[in-house]
Amino acid sequence: MFILNRVNDRATMPESKILWLAFIWFVAMFMVSSAIIVGVGMIYKSIGINPEELTRFGGDVSTHKDKPLAQTLLLLLIIAPVVEEIIFRLGLSFKRQTVALWVGLLPVAIAAYIFKCYYNWPLLAGLVALGALLYWLVKHFTTDEQWVGWRSRYLRLAMWVSAIAFALIHLKAFTVLTWGLLPYCLAICLRPGLVGCVITYVRVNMGFWWGVLFHIANNIPAVLVLIALKG
Repeated sequence: MFILNRVNDRATMPESKILWLAFIWFVAMFMVSSAIIVGVGMIYKSIGINPEELTRFGGDVSTHKDKPLAQTLLLLLIIAPVVEEIIFRLGLSFKRQTVALWVGLLPVAIAAYIFKCYYNWPLLAGLVALGALLYWLVKHFTTDEQWVGWRSRYLRLAMWVSAIAFALIHLKAFTVLTWGLLPYCLAICLRPGLVGCVITYVRVNMGFWWGVLFHIANNIPAVLVLIALKG
């Protein structure tokens, strides 16, 4: 069974086995996605196109090599894992309090982190008010029993939507995105998509902070490359 369909392992497996299974899938997904990226890149280069230069992927760690190391480490190992897990996977608990917190944080998190609206204070203030309203609506107009029922019916679908959305949002990181370059861009997005499946599995079966830890683990190779570039 594909790991994204394993929604109830916590009820049938010890935590150590869940983490070991997640680790195996994590390594496999990282290797598969890397092979696909290399293969697609080679196809482009065989027809005289260098997709790395044309697309200028903002997630490429080399774009951070001239920035202070401490700042980049803070982004890659703390800010990005925590904020991205809040945006894409916090609500997968299907618990009323956590979902209310998720929808309350979502407007500001998306505006500030994804669309970089750091200093648009009127917009952020409005989104804070919207988030507070959404939090109140979920808290007061849904019940714990409803969320238990919705979890049994919609959790698997929500996991797939979360993983796919996490992959596709990385398209925004490309400075240049054309139809001709789209296959390469999608191949790049396949890595966060496949690894995101594992993170989603861990988040659902082990909890939010375990998902954050796996997200950090996914960013460690980029950190090592960055340190090597600066060295």
